[in-house]
Amino acid sequence: MDMKRDQRDDDLPEDTILQRALSESPYERKRVEAFSHFKQPIPRKLTIQGALLGSLVLLLPLYSLYPAEAAAYLPSMDPVVASPKVLLLGAFGASIEVATAVLLVGVALYRVKHEPVTEEEARTLFNVETFASYLGFGTGGLVIALTLGFFTLGMGGESALMWYVDTMNGRNPFTGTGTSFSVGHLAAFALAGALAIAIARGYVATALGSIDT
Repeated sequence: MDMKRDQRDDDLPEDTILQRALSESPYERKRVEAFSHFKQPIPRKLTIQGALLGSLVLLLPLYSLYPAEAAAYLPSMDPVVASPKVLLLGAFGASIEVATAVLLVGVALYRVKHEPVTEEEARTLFNVETFASYLGFGTGGLVIALTLGFFTLGMGGESALMWYVDTMNGRNPFTGTGTSFSVGHLAAFALAGALAIAIARGYVATALGSIDT
């Protein structure tokens, strides 16, 4: 039921758009009238954010497959304890996805509790949702893509890492951070976060369905 509702919202027919424009809900009218690159329903946005966060789990198998000759450029060959500086980039991306997911869930739950909202509340909710969408998909998505790109670079072994370090005037993204936060830790956090977002997405979809039907 929820998946079908998400699919309908992704490609809204004209009569549905007209229905929302004439809706008694100020929030629904705001979604039709205001400009945004991301007008997917909140459950669909949470699905995408969960996928972005979950993709960081791939860092663990990627690092595990690094060839032995890459060891000279790595803090450790063991991903469970390795803590390269580029890991901090991934942690930043993961934090963005979790924080913006919390904002989206907050917007949805506020609607469920206070619908019908006032015009001012609708404007505020839409602005928060739009901010979270741009930050999560734009900044967070880019940071996570860069992190995966750096970790993929290590698959090329010593030659690929040497080329990058030489190109960047000796800057090695895999230099140790000096902390105990490891690739394994980030992968575990990403998995737990993605599962939490999936659960929240299911709850939000059901809750919104009770007021949108």
